[in-house]
Amino acid sequence: MAVTRSKLPVATGVDFTDKEVVFNLSNGGKLLFPLSDFPRLGRASSEERNGWELLYGGESIRWETIDEDVSIPLLLTGSCK
Repeated sequence: MAVTRSKLPVATGVDFTDKEVVFNLSNGGKLLFPLSDFPRLGRASSEERNGWELLYGGESIRWETIDEDVSIPLLLTGSCK
C-alpha cells in the first residue's frame, strides 16, 4: 500500500507588525512569530523586511539583502527550533 503524504500549505506572503512577523499561507491561515525569533528580521529596516521573495512555490522565503531564509514546512512541523 502506498503512503500518501498530505500537502502542507505554502507561503503566499509576509507581513510585519511592530513585534511580529506574519507568514500568510495558501490555506488562508497565518503563522505569527515574535520578531525576536528571527534576529536578522528584527534588526532589518522596513525596506529590508519588505524585500522578500517566495522560493520553491512558497515553501521558502528569502531576504537577499539580509541573508535570511525561512522554511515554511519546518515552521509548520515545529522542526526548526
